[in-house]
Amino acid sequence: AVTLLYVLPLKSNLKSDNIQKTFDSSDLAFCDEILCKVSRSFAAVIRQLPPTLLVDVLIFYLVLRALDTVEDDMTYFPSNDEK
Repeated sequence: AVTLLYVLPLKSNLKSDNIQKTFDSSDLAFCDEILCKVSRSFAAVIRQLPPTLLVDVLIFYLVLRALDTVEDDMTYFPSNDEK
């Protein structure tokens, strides 16, 4: 068995100055909260992206997750033809 030991905790780049100046803090908090609910593993990776990519990838990932959820919801469309 392999045991991983983190000497330093993973640091989120969501608190970087550039992101905080550019984006609304309540919008970022909402997206970050939803990200944690839909994927803990991707949340850790996305949060560590460079600040210039982080928000774009975060939003893109959440949109794709939403589209995937709608596509996978078999009860939404009465038939495959309408889907």
